[in-house]
Amino acid sequence: MTNSVRVIPIECKFGRTSAYAYYIDAPEPALIDTGIASSASQEIETVLAEHGLRIEDIRWILLTHGHVDHLGGARAIWEKTRGCAEVVIPQKEAYLLRNRSAHITDYKQLQGQYLDAETQEKHTAILLNDIGDDLEPTVEVVGGDRLLLGGDVSITVVETPGHSIGSVTFVLDGMNWAFAADAVQMYGGAQSRIPTIEHPAYYRQSLQHLLEEVRPKRLYLGHHFRNANGAIVNPQVDGDEVAAVLRASLEMDAKLADVVQRHLSIDAQFTENDGLYGPFGSIADEIGYTGDPRNLPCAYFVTMHGYKEELIVAHKWEGENLNDPEEV
Repeated sequence: MTNSVRVIPIECKFGRTSAYAYYIDAPEPALIDTGIASSASQEIETVLAEHGLRIEDIRWILLTHGHVDHLGGARAIWEKTRGCAEVVIPQKEAYLLRNRSAHITDYKQLQGQYLDAETQEKHTAILLNDIGDDLEPTVEVVGGDRLLLGGDVSITVVETPGHSIGSVTFVLDGMNWAFAADAVQMYGGAQSRIPTIEHPAYYRQSLQHLLEEVRPKRLYLGHHFRNANGAIVNPQVDGDEVAAVLRASLEMDAKLADVVQRHLSIDAQFTENDGLYGPFGSIADEIGYTGDPRNLPCAYFVTMHGYKEELIVAHKWEGENLNDPEEV
C-alpha cells in the first residue's frame, strides 16, 4: 500500500465538548465518524471545502461505534452524497443507526437511572436533536473484516469494545494507523475528567490488544483526553507516545476498578440516589471528581455503573465457585 495517505482531522463542536471525525483522502474517500446531526454542515462540509474537497464525494462513512456524538451526523452526510456513500457500522451497534429511539432506551438503562425525571427529559430532548433520522447501514462489520477504499488503500476492522459493547478500531493497512475514537480514553475527557467506560473488562482487554498485538504507529482519538497530570493530549498520537497513551488508559482503569471495589460492597443498595453523585458519592470524594453528572455526556454515571456491574458479576462468579467447587 502507498505510504502517502492524507488524513484530515475535523473537530465537531457541540455543547461544552467536541468529537473528532477523520477524512481519509483515498481514491474512494472515507469519513470516520460524523459528529452530531448539525456537524455535517457546520464543520465537516466547511473544513473539507477549505482543503478543496467536496462532502458529496465521500464514498465511505465509517462509524466506530453507535454513540450520538459519533453517528449523529451520518444521515445528513449520506444525504449530501445523494445516497452514494457506503454506511459502515459495527454489527453489534447497527440498531442504533436504524432506530434513533434506541438511544433513549440505552440512555435510561445507563446514566438515566441515576438522574431525576426533569434531567432525563432535558437530556432526551438534546439527544433527539443531535441524532439524524434513521438510516439503514449498507455494511455491518466485525473484527477481521477488510474494506477497500480504491487503489491500494484498505482498512482492517479491529474489535475494541469497552467504551461501548460494539466499538471497533479502523486500522489503515500498511501504515498501521489506528482510528480508535473512544476505545482509548486515558484519564478522561477534557471536560468530563473521567473516562466513559460501559464495560470495563472489555475495555482493558481492548487496550491490551492494541498495545501488545496491533501496536499502532499512529493513534487517532475521538476527543481531547487528559493524561495523568491533567494535561490535554493531542487527538493524533505518534510513535512512542502511542504506547504511553495506551498504558495511561490501563493505569486509570486499574485505579477506577480498585476504588469501586473498596467503596461498593455486594450488599450495598445501589439504587439509592442521595446527593449529586447518587450511590457513588464516596468514590467522587476519593478521586477528587467535582464535575456535574447532570451534564451530557454523563461520563461519571456511565462509568460508575460499568464498574459496579463488573463488581456484581465478579461476586456472583466467586459465589458459584464457592457453592460448587467442581465448577470451572
